[in-house]
Amino acid sequence: MYQLSSAVLSTITSVAKESIPDGHPLLSTSLIDGVRNLSEMFTKGGKGIGTAYLEDPRLRTSYLSYYVPVNVSKIQLLLEELRPVLRSFREKKFRVLDLGGGPGTGVLALVDWCSSRSLPPLDSLRMTVVDYSAKAMELCTDLWQTYARQHHPHPVPPLKTVVWNLEHSLSSVLSAAGNGYDLIIVQNLLSELFAGSPDPIGQRTEWAEQLMNALTKTGSLMLIEPASRIASRGLHLLRNNLVSGSSCSVYSPCLHDGPCPALIKPDDWCHEERGWEPPSLIGQIDQEVGFIKDALKFSYVILRKDAQTIVPRNPDYHRVVSELRSMKGEKRVWLCNGTGRAEIGRQDKESSLSNAAFEEWHRGAIVRIDEIVRKERKGRPAMIGRILSSGVAEIIRPA
Repeated sequence: MYQLSSAVLSTITSVAKESIPDGHPLLSTSLIDGVRNLSEMFTKGGKGIGTAYLEDPRLRTSYLSYYVPVNVSKIQLLLEELRPVLRSFREKKFRVLDLGGGPGTGVLALVDWCSSRSLPPLDSLRMTVVDYSAKAMELCTDLWQTYARQHHPHPVPPLKTVVWNLEHSLSSVLSAAGNGYDLIIVQNLLSELFAGSPDPIGQRTEWAEQLMNALTKTGSLMLIEPASRIASRGLHLLRNNLVSGSSCSVYSPCLHDGPCPALIKPDDWCHEERGWEPPSLIGQIDQEVGFIKDALKFSYVILRKDAQTIVPRNPDYHRVVSELRSMKGEKRVWLCNGTGRAEIGRQDKESSLSNAAFEEWHRGAIVRIDEIVRKERKGRPAMIGRILSSGVAEIIRPA
């Protein structure tokens, strides 16, 4: 079970307390009300666009205390997915761009992750954060310096911050890396870009193509959006546009580069739901506000130009895109791969040693099935595929 490091939590708490009058507790009515207000902004749009809420001391404290730990955690989970391709950066500089990162959530997540894994080495990091808000960049610097001061006896690499309108040309920002970036992180930003445009997806595609062009040959573009239907489907459309040009491929979560099957039906979408151990303060806030943060929910895609993938392409591999559902006499789950989305079931009477891992399947896991049986009904194959007792069902990579 994923757990955020004590170093990040103490850093966030220290900076959050700077906006609170001396003698006042961090968990207060003001903090609780701020989380409620931010939630309404983010779910309904409008006031939550950009990072203007960071100008308000009460909302700033609420955002740092509740939303930053959540967003740092999502990025660190995806860094774990990238671990196999990050080994190649042991002997060279690792350049990172965090776009629209608010208070530098992406770079904070990365420096903390690298601190515990030395992958890439901490002294190889060269970080740049870009956001609309000057206040966000002040907070970013404050978090960075606090983390370095409290938790690192050796110097932490320098951090560059840039205040920039992200809907304007990015050429000067992207060219600053010289030979390109090894990782570009874009979190909770895409659905805000060009919102008033008659063709927002088209403009976002052109915008993201600039980022792909700014990557090194072995670089990664990490795009993260909220788990809502609208934001997720917008990300699926953007993904389709980017991979259709053949200039990049999907590293994860998809196991193929074809059109996203979740877009076939207007009410479908794909998102993650990863388990974690919520920090105690978030648990206390949830009790007061009535939220449940027992899982990290988001949609994402990681794109690369070198055709590297999280697992080898294999027609027997599938990604689990639903929870495992228990029904009368059987269990069912939805899977996705290059052939589309399919509902698969295993009757309890077909349970066997070779398919026992089916019981442990969960959303986001990559699994293998050696044979899916579809019985014919009235001359047509059944909608639900079956795993038989003779079949093999295993987990290739857990979420």
